[in-house]
Amino acid sequence: MTDYGKKAREDRVDYELSLLTNLGEAIDTLRRAFYAHPEAQTWLNRTPALGHELPWTLVRCAEPSVSVNGLVVGGEHDEGAWDLDGVFTIFTCEHVSSGEFITVKGWCGDAFVQGKLPGAGPRRPEPEALLVELARASAHWASSSRLKARWAEFAAFAGEKAFPDAFVELRFADDCYRGLIVDGRVDCSGVWDFTAPLTLLQPDGALVSLEAGQADSVALLVGGHHADLLRRT
Repeated sequence: MTDYGKKAREDRVDYELSLLTNLGEAIDTLRRAFYAHPEAQTWLNRTPALGHELPWTLVRCAEPSVSVNGLVVGGEHDEGAWDLDGVFTIFTCEHVSSGEFITVKGWCGDAFVQGKLPGAGPRRPEPEALLVELARASAHWASSSRLKARWAEFAAFAGEKAFPDAFVELRFADDCYRGLIVDGRVDCSGVWDFTAPLTLLQPDGALVSLEAGQADSVALLVGGHHADLLRRT
C-alpha cells in the first residue's frame, strides 16, 4: 500500500474525468476492478457496509505534487458518509492497471467528492438468520396444498426433488429478495437458469415473480450446484 501523504509519483499518468464520461460508468469501472483485486475481500471484511449502507464514493485527492481519483474503500464513516478529513483509503487504477490501494491523509491536502452511487441495500444476514428464513419459507410451502401440487407437477416434468430446496438471493439496485425457488426453468442437467424468470416463495409466505436475468446479483445460498453463481457488481 502506498502512503499518499509522503510519496509523490514521478511517472504519474495524467488522468482527468472527461466531461463526456458518465459518472456511473467511471465508478462501475473502478468497482469491477476492485472486486477483481486479490485484496478486495480483506477490505470488504474490514468495512462490511461498503457497497451497502455506505454508497460507492468517487473522490479526487489533490496535493501540490500529485493528484489521484479513486473509490473510498476504508476509513472512518458515520451515517453513510466517509470522513475525508482523517485517514482513509482509496482504490485507484490510475498508476496500476489492476488497481492499488492508497492511504490518504485528509489533513495533508484537499479531497473532493466527485460523485456517489447508492449501495445495494442491506447486507446479507448471518448464516443463522438465513437458516431461519429458509425454515420459514419451507414451512409455508409445506402448509400449502396448492404449492405442493404445483411443485409436484413441475418436479415430475423437470426432474427435480420432491420438495424445493434452492434458496436464493436476488438484488435489483436497493431491492433485495430471498426465498425458495418454486417455479422457473432448469437445463437438461437440472441446473436453474438464472437468465429466465423465477418465482420465489419468501420467508413471509409471499410469492414474487422476478426477471432473474435483470438482477444486479444472484446468489444461490442453499441447495443446487452453485454458490454465488452470478454476480454483477
